[in-house]
Amino acid sequence: MIVVHLLLCLFIAPFILAIDWRDSRPTTRQLLYTLEIDAPHQTLYEQLNKRDIPYTLTHTFSSDLFTGASILLNNHEDRIHLPLLQSVKHVYPINSFDNPANSLSQDSLDLSTQSAYNSQLYPLVSGTQALPSHSSVQLLSASALRQSAITQAHERNLTGDGIFIAFIDDGVDYTHPGLGGCFGENCPISHGWDLVGDNYNTTTHDISPGPLGATTCKSHGTSTIGVAASQLEQLPGAAPNATFGMYRIFGCYGSSGDDVLAMGLIKAYEDGADIINISAGGPDGWTTSLPSVVASRIVEKGRHVVTSAGNYGLQGLLYSNSPAGGIGVTPVASTDLPYVPYLNASLTMESKPGDRFPYVPATSFNKMNVTVPAYILDKSGNSTSDACNNVTTSDKLDDVAVIIKPGGCSIGEKLENLKSANASLVLISDINGNLTSSPAVEGLDTAIINLNTTRNLLDGENITLHYTPILQENPRDGLISQYSSMGPSADGYGKPAVGAPGANIPTLAPGNNYMIQSGTSFSAPYYSSMLALLLQDARRKGQMLKPDVARALMLNGATSVMLDDDIPGPAFTVLQGSGVANLTATLDATTYALPDILNLNDTYNGVSKSHTIEVVNMGSEETTFTILHQPALTGYVLDDGTIQPRTWLPEHSTDSAEVDFPTTLTVSANSSASFDVNFSYKDIDDHRLPVYSGWIVLESPESRLQVSYNGIAGDLSKMQVLDNTDDLFQQGFPVPFAFRQSDKNLIDTVDSFSMIGLDKPAVIYRLTGPSPYLRIDLVDDTAKRNVINGVLNWMNDIFGDDERSAKSGVLYEELGVSRNGFMGSGQGSSYQRYDMDGKFANGQSIPSGTYRFHISALKVHGDENNNDDYETWLSEKFTIK
Repeated sequence: MIVVHLLLCLFIAPFILAIDWRDSRPTTRQLLYTLEIDAPHQTLYEQLNKRDIPYTLTHTFSSDLFTGASILLNNHEDRIHLPLLQSVKHVYPINSFDNPANSLSQDSLDLSTQSAYNSQLYPLVSGTQALPSHSSVQLLSASALRQSAITQAHERNLTGDGIFIAFIDDGVDYTHPGLGGCFGENCPISHGWDLVGDNYNTTTHDISPGPLGATTCKSHGTSTIGVAASQLEQLPGAAPNATFGMYRIFGCYGSSGDDVLAMGLIKAYEDGADIINISAGGPDGWTTSLPSVVASRIVEKGRHVVTSAGNYGLQGLLYSNSPAGGIGVTPVASTDLPYVPYLNASLTMESKPGDRFPYVPATSFNKMNVTVPAYILDKSGNSTSDACNNVTTSDKLDDVAVIIKPGGCSIGEKLENLKSANASLVLISDINGNLTSSPAVEGLDTAIINLNTTRNLLDGENITLHYTPILQENPRDGLISQYSSMGPSADGYGKPAVGAPGANIPTLAPGNNYMIQSGTSFSAPYYSSMLALLLQDARRKGQMLKPDVARALMLNGATSVMLDDDIPGPAFTVLQGSGVANLTATLDATTYALPDILNLNDTYNGVSKSHTIEVVNMGSEETTFTILHQPALTGYVLDDGTIQPRTWLPEHSTDSAEVDFPTTLTVSANSSASFDVNFSYKDIDDHRLPVYSGWIVLESPESRLQVSYNGIAGDLSKMQVLDNTDDLFQQGFPVPFAFRQSDKNLIDTVDSFSMIGLDKPAVIYRLTGPSPYLRIDLVDDTAKRNVINGVLNWMNDIFGDDERSAKSGVLYEELGVSRNGFMGSGQGSSYQRYDMDGKFANGQSIPSGTYRFHISALKVHGDENNNDDYETWLSEKFTIK
């Protein structure tokens, strides 16, 4: 077995100064499991009781999709008995995932050495600036509908009538006029259920299911369903006449869990949904999670499941989402629109109606595009100490724009005084020309105006503050958004499947409000709507399309796009899927090809791959196709010379697979024909895990089909999993390392811990690759040192390679672990942190003694019973008193 040892105390300063502690994901003991059973529930309960396993029952599942129960164990050690229960078919550990955000996060992600990621392309616009009465908002909406050819489908009178689309999200404010203002029969949203209640989160497990109420404490679900269901003429939904349902899986605060998401899927399926849309999840990426399995079974039953691809594109390749990993599930990437909104702040004066004067707001204003009188606080014009004192509520400042100058006291003090006097809007005159921004004060709108504006302003005259979105052209029009997550999945499957509009989407928000938002959360409902229009068209023609056929029609007709506006060559299919969905091509198609994606996986089972493609001709005439190969750019998972995955934009080349296939194929009317495709590659640096991809294209005078493929020209089992470099924290500060929780000092061989308060050991580690199984043990001090072969291999010569780790007890374990991202990776986190609490995983107290931390990570394709398939790390000794 390979062992890592990093002598941190010898080579690194003892204080951990460089770490952003907010960017870690604390590990917690896995106590919540869902058990799939093949016997009555009572039998399971009897078997649990017979083995003296204390537990709390949280949910039961009784469906033709899934029968089982979710239980919360009292004792972590009892999880080893669960697979042995006679009634248990499978054990699913339950992971949690955060509520989808309303804006994209690029917190502190260092992309200085990478191709530029431009966050200004994806602003969050809310309040009065996002009203559908603005022509710019209407143009954005129309652009999204045109880009996906939904406008043309509407012209064919396809609006989703008769198709039931279910949304699984954080609820919906169905009182919004854009959603009909009602719930139930004869309303746009007529189905739904609250699976959790307001107080649920994965910490409390306080579940109170019941009828669906209007949700205003969260906005994401209102925004996602608004994309499809909006009834407004100025902001039309993509499938406005479909039947809609909302299945709430988030409380007002905190995260949700895999088991609740699975419950939502099952409830929507049992209510008869044709299409289930999920704009939630996290960077898990394994095809075997509970939601992924349930979603796959729904597809097998003849329904459609559509998910967001995820918003972690900045983290590079091999960072896909769950439940997007489900087999047959359609994860949707996001595309950019031709315009980007930016907010133009200017004011007009009653005395100069033809002129516009700029202002610089501190934040988005509460009062926008309103007319108010100007109130110059210093009437004499000679004082700079206005608002430093003697400002009272008797001045009646709540409905005016208060004009002040710097001086006499700080601007912050002036603003606090004005806020106490009930002022609501303050304009600060930059009389010295040295102000760049106004302090933001909660509950007070503030802005900077220049000296020219002040000189033209008359006390008491009406001024109007304009703050409306203006559009600028986007050079990335139609390309995949830079934030859109990239596959493949952790076990090598190509994700996403297809692209649809998702950037700068105008939509609804609770309380009769509106937003312009970006994310794959919005590309998913656009694709779901397109699918609904296709199903409506098919039913008109007397056809009932199976999920694989409908998806093939959508993916075969997609349009491939470039990687970036200044990079020639098609983007990787693990970024764009089959391409950007084109509903016109889909509706006009009389042929389709299956499978719609060729997943070649990695080289673990061989370099050469073969697949058979079947082409079905639904038309009344014979069709002859010319078969072509269109390679995409090849992207590299790892940076050159490192074990680290490359962040946005992954390095790429024009290298491609060698593909062998016949040059033509003739398919008779109302018949099918097949051909074989053989893939191979050579002269590729497999250490960097090149992801090669492209399309097999079939062209005829009447139609064009394309089938995407993807594969990894390397063996995932050879990818280093445990990070042993200083690439994250820099300054000669490699991971893993152990430290004292109280003062963050690194552990050395003389450290001892009282286990009182924060006087306890902890360990930080991170994964450069996914792992099917990760475990942290506490071992006694007789365990010997070793290192992973890599950047610290020289230590092997110092300490030798003998290893004898006497296991003393399990502290933590996790199944199906995604790799870590870099700073700002959001829910995925940059690193993991385990804080010891004085107990083993089974709840027993850790006795006094001298110990080490021992981390084990199983490699992809690894045998969990083979020590050689693990990477491990051993800490310095420490003593527990």
